[in-house]
Amino acid sequence: MAIYRQLAQSRPDAFLPDLAMSLNNLGNALSNIGESLNSYARAMAIRRQLAQSRPDAFLPDLAMSLNNLGTMLSDVGEREGALTATQEAVAIYRQLAQSRPDAFLPDLAMSLNNLGTMLSDVGEREGALTATQEAVAIYRQLAQSRPDAFLPDLASSLNNLGTMLSDVGEREGALTATQEAVAIYRQLAQSRPDAFLPYLARSLNNLGNRLRDVGERRRINSDAEAVAIRRQLAQSRPDAFLPDLARSCGVMGFILQQSGEVTAAATSFAEAIKALTRHFLAFPQVFWDLMSFLLERYIESSQAAQLEPDMELLAPILETLQQQHPS
Repeated sequence: MAIYRQLAQSRPDAFLPDLAMSLNNLGNALSNIGESLNSYARAMAIRRQLAQSRPDAFLPDLAMSLNNLGTMLSDVGEREGALTATQEAVAIYRQLAQSRPDAFLPDLAMSLNNLGTMLSDVGEREGALTATQEAVAIYRQLAQSRPDAFLPDLASSLNNLGTMLSDVGEREGALTATQEAVAIYRQLAQSRPDAFLPYLARSLNNLGNRLRDVGERRRINSDAEAVAIRRQLAQSRPDAFLPDLARSCGVMGFILQQSGEVTAAATSFAEAIKALTRHFLAFPQVFWDLMSFLLERYIESSQAAQLEPDMELLAPILETLQQQHPS
């Protein structure tokens, strides 16, 4: 990058684009969030300058930098700045997609999906829903002609749409969108289980929530399938998927407990605690809230079922809790 900076000083027309690209790549590579933000911001400033004189050549790069900056700002909690950057990226991609839809409709859909999430983060639910609906419509169009490339994006966007519709009280529409996402992920997981089983499990958990919203008893089936998938994933990749298994077992235990099936609930909470123990002992602050919830519910359901809690299972957890917060 230092070389590009030096070259750009003497020949900006020739080398400013390379300097911007290098800064953007540096932002991707840096693990320090503050340094990444600085690199993205500098890349964006250069690309904005270039796009003013040569929009056909450099507007796509400016939109990409804005999208990256918006995502990074969102990650550090700067929601208003993230929203502003992403709105500008959407506006540019919309302009580009009008003249070259084959090239830029995917970028517009991606940016709209991000915009929906960021609008939701600042409480603009109706705007979030509108942006996500447009993203779904574009991905549906793209998936019809190129399903291998765009069905995963359509499923992800449908998942988001289900959440947005639920947020504004459109429960039946939320259920329909999430059911479609589950159906797509199920299809994808059949041919590529390593890639898509985690997404299927997450979408099934969302489906359980949507079924609960409309009073459907079938929720237990969706959550049970999510548990089964995450149990399978955790066997092959425990470091990656045991926390997800713990969450799914916790959800299942809560549903069983609410339904009065306290013995089954205690069993599900015990499995959740067992799945989370190794991660909790290594990173207690990260998993504190989840483990506290599981522990409380396990003891409650065990008492309701007149069962003795498994103290061998609980001993290292209780010891860590005491060490972290001694009375």
